[in-house]
Amino acid sequence: MDIAVLEWLADNRTGFLTKLLSILTKAGGEIAVIALVCLIYWCFNRRLGNRMLLTMTSGLLINQLLKILFVAHRPWVRSPERVRPHEGALGDATGYSFPSGHTANAVSAYGGLAHEKGLKPVFKVLLWLLVALVAFSRLYLGVHTPQDVLVSLALGIVLIFAMDKLSAKLEEKPSLDIVIAGCALIMSVLTLVITLVRSYPAESVEGEIAANTADIFKLVGAIVGIMAGWLCERRLIGFETPKKWWLGVLRLVVGMGLVLALLKGTKSAFISLAGKNWGGVIRYALSCFAAVFLWPLAYTRYEKLLIKQ
Repeated sequence: MDIAVLEWLADNRTGFLTKLLSILTKAGGEIAVIALVCLIYWCFNRRLGNRMLLTMTSGLLINQLLKILFVAHRPWVRSPERVRPHEGALGDATGYSFPSGHTANAVSAYGGLAHEKGLKPVFKVLLWLLVALVAFSRLYLGVHTPQDVLVSLALGIVLIFAMDKLSAKLEEKPSLDIVIAGCALIMSVLTLVITLVRSYPAESVEGEIAANTADIFKLVGAIVGIMAGWLCERRLIGFETPKKWWLGVLRLVVGMGLVLALLKGTKSAFISLAGKNWGGVIRYALSCFAAVFLWPLAYTRYEKLLIKQ
């Protein structure tokens, strides 16, 4: 049934819809989601940014754990004679198929933002429409099956409500942050251990194993960087939203430049230094730590000087 859906969608692709969904599917990619969370976290609402950060982190962790537990092949690997993935979508379709990472990212980011109280209903509808379009794009482009997408949607919605409750509890008891960070680190290391020690089915595709393993190493680095930065920011800074609009623009432009420079610009250097997998751990840990702590520390220190000038 799932392969039949993808086959029918491929048979009915149109030029316009393919171009549109090829663009919209990128809204579930890591760069778009990181940019949105940073925008909220740095410039508008630290509390909401914290909640979205927790939702995204927990979603990524559970998503990768499920991938390595179920070892579900991509649709075109399962049925090469029937599934025709769109060539432009293959670059972001690495690792195992179940559940959908792009869909999980979209629910965490845009669904998490839509869950914010006080947001106008029209914006809530538009945000959930974007989530639905990202999810549908993964089917239309032939890189995920319906169950990949539906499970990610369901899991993401559960996490939004769970992280909302956890964030409220954290406001009541701030010292709970060390427990949250510790649990995230333990779960990420456990996921990495399972990845390294488990035996794979005989029909496993080598490229999928390598790609998924690399993704999990990067995930561990990201969680180490996020949790360490999150704890340091909470304990040492506690920054506020900018007092002038142009300071918000400055925070976003310079901050994203810093994060992207670390994330993309250091890739070759860290691979040469520590190999693809451990290099990914270092690169993502440094980039996420910079996003959550180092950049907020820097602009908090110099913001008063900029206002005076």
